[in-house]
Amino acid sequence: MPELELTRVPDDRHCYAVDGVGTLRLDGIWSRSATAEAGQRSWRVSRIGFRKRAVEATDAAGALVGVFKASGKRRGGSLRWGEDELALRPASAWRERFALADGERELAVLDGKGWGKRPVTLSVADPDAVDPGLLLFATFVVRGLAEDAAATGGAVAAGS
Repeated sequence: MPELELTRVPDDRHCYAVDGVGTLRLDGIWSRSATAEAGQRSWRVSRIGFRKRAVEATDAAGALVGVFKASGKRRGGSLRWGEDELALRPASAWRERFALADGERELAVLDGKGWGKRPVTLSVADPDAVDPGLLLFATFVVRGLAEDAAATGGAVAAGS
C-alpha cells in the first residue's frame, strides 16, 4: 500500500497537503472547519452538532456530498460520500488508526496523530480507485478524532 502523509505546507500554518491528492485549508489554527481542494473541485468540511461528533462536506454549489457520524459507544463511525455508504472502523486498540472500508474491503488505513507538521498518515490500497475528495474528507475526520482523543486523554500515538 502506498504511504501518504497529510503535511503542513511550508510558510502556511493553516494549509496541509496530501501529495497527489489535494489540500485541506483550516479556517484557523483551532478551527473545526476547512476547505478541501483536489484538482478543480473543492468542498467545505465542518464539524457539526452537539459535541461536534458529526462532520459534513458540501460541494462548491452547497450540496451535501459527505457525512460522518461517530458511533455512540465505540470509536469510528459511519461515513457516506455521494451514494457510497462506508465505515471508519478502528484498526488499532492503542492508536487513533482507522480503516476506511466499503463493506469488508479496506480502501485506506488512516493513522491520526493529532496536531503537528504531519497529523495523519494514509495507506491507500489503490489511490486511483478512491475519490480524492473522499480521502481528504476521511483525513479531516481522522485528524479530528485524534485531536478529540488527545484532549480527553485517549491513546494517541505521539510521532509513531
